[in-house]
Amino acid sequence: MTDSKVVTVGSAKIAYRVQGKGPAIVMVNGTAALDVHWGEVIPALADQRTVISLDYSGSGDTTDDGGTLTLRKLADQIVGVAKAAGLNHFDLIGHSLGAAVAVEVAATNPHLVRSMITVAGFLSGSEPRLQLQFGLWADLLRADRTAFLRQLLLSGLTPGFVSKLGLAAVNGMIDGYMPFANWDGIRRQVELDLALDIRDQAARVQSPTLVVRCAHDQIVTQTAEFAASIPNSKLSQLNAGHLAYFEAGGEFVSLVTDFLNQQKS
Repeated sequence: MTDSKVVTVGSAKIAYRVQGKGPAIVMVNGTAALDVHWGEVIPALADQRTVISLDYSGSGDTTDDGGTLTLRKLADQIVGVAKAAGLNHFDLIGHSLGAAVAVEVAATNPHLVRSMITVAGFLSGSEPRLQLQFGLWADLLRADRTAFLRQLLLSGLTPGFVSKLGLAAVNGMIDGYMPFANWDGIRRQVELDLALDIRDQAARVQSPTLVVRCAHDQIVTQTAEFAASIPNSKLSQLNAGHLAYFEAGGEFVSLVTDFLNQQKS
């Protein structure tokens, strides 16, 4: 486990980690996610590049004032971490809620973002299926947190992958997450999921962008529309569920590496 550093951004003390050497990539997690949920992705990318990962408000070792989360607030935290790490420009990878945060960063700081990769991104939490999904998450967070994690894995991974893992492994993942869960922070992240709308920001993105759609995503189903909203973006697909970087990490690393190698340093 790489030791965390801390930088203060507004009222928050943001924990972040630096691994590897080379051109910089900043990783932006999705709702309730930690570095470990990227599976093999972070260490694989760190073989060739400097990888910056962080816990934005609501996650991991980061602490804040407990206030309502906004995309602008989280984007400012990403930029604050990048500056603390001494980065003048960087590539940006965001998953799900993290994809929306990445779009906010790219739209408002075009001079910093060399290129962007989004996975399972969505434009607006007002889409009916997302309202049902995120509303269910909010209800389960209040009523039964273990059930929330079970539902997240069931909807985030393909049936075949869950069956291959087996019940003992799935329960082990849930038990292993419990000590690290910031339940109030996750609740605030889900509230942001429900409220966000990045249609205006997406249209302002100038950075070369790879949009990754997850072929068997049971949570986000409108990634093609997300790609169409970002000028000059490229759409690719992974044969996986919503948590594609965990389920198909090797394939995801290949997609990312090929795309980044096509960009100018």
